[in-house]
Amino acid sequence: MAYTPKQWKDGDVITKEALNNIEQGIVNVPAGPKGDKGDTGAAGAKGPTGKGVKGIALTTTDGKVTGGTVTFDDDSTGAVTVTEA
Repeated sequence: MAYTPKQWKDGDVITKEALNNIEQGIVNVPAGPKGDKGDTGAAGAKGPTGKGVKGIALTTTDGKVTGGTVTFDDDSTGAVTVTEA
């Protein structure tokens, strides 16, 4: 159904049907052409430095690596988990 605009006057009652007519008219408007690409924004703030690995100590059992410990450059540590394929 084609959109039919209403000429509103002071004192007109806003009805559900009139509002739905406006909504349908908006939905039926085709999108305009895409605009030009905008300018590149300013660079954001530099994030914190990530952790680096200082060393890895592996644990072996019967010649197989079974686990270990990783030491990060901030001297924190984490477990090395080994899984077999």
